Amino acid sequence: MGILMTCLVSLAGVNIALGLTRLWRKSVEARMVRQVRAWPGLDAYHAELLGAAEPLCSTDHQPGRLVRNSYRAAEVAVRLMREDGLLQGDGIELVETAAEPAHPVTAAAFRVIGRYQAVGGRPRLGDIGHDHGFQAAVRTHLRELFTHAPATRRHFGNTVRDVAFWSYGLGAAAPAVHAFLLLRRAAPTDPEVVEGSFVLASLVFVAALIVLTAQAGNTWHPLEDPEVPIALEEPAPHREDPAAP
Repeated sequence: MGILMTCLVSLAGVNIALGLTRLWRKSVEARMVRQVRAWPGLDAYHAELLGAAEPLCSTDHQPGRLVRNSYRAAEVAVRLMREDGLLQGDGIELVETAAEPAHPVTAAAFRVIGRYQAVGGRPRLGDIGHDHGFQAAVRTHLRELFTHAPATRRHFGNTVRDVAFWSYGLGAAAPAVHAFLLLRRAAPTDPEVVEGSFVLASLVFVAALIVLTAQAGNTWHPLEDPEVPIALEEPAPHREDPAAP
């Protein structure tokens, strides 16, 4: 009866932890949306990066994240230049009459392509994303986003997964420890009993982990990639000047 009660308490604790985490994530998402939609400077680059549900990086301390952010920004830059008629066909090659765009990130991509063409080469998206000058432009652009919408610095997906792993582990460990202590209490000095206690505790841990991940996981889905609010995937709506006629 004691182990059963421990299992029930663990199950309830895991569900409470994951439920509170879900509420926290919804609160952060709502704050992100409010801040982002209140700022008219949100553009296609911000929308693409926010819509990727991956961590954003505006420093050199996490180069892997910065490279991923820059690669996605390179995709946007190429798409925008192609829409403006600055690229030839389906490749990444500037037309002869192309003028440097006004947007700083697009302009950085434009210069990268121009340098490659100057030596007779054609860059790939990865080449643009790995260019230090382009990465610097992406960092600066992200800092502008973080200044006006500081909540976007948070990446709640990683936090939710960490909470889920810890909850599953601690929740399964509680009945396992209970079973170990209960069996060992019968003969604490008998090595065979101690060894059997470890075996029983391991089996209880595995069984509890399966139950917890099946019940709580199917209820809260904490390990799935979080859906990005639609409001973060679209550039800010055009706001007309109230003084305009």
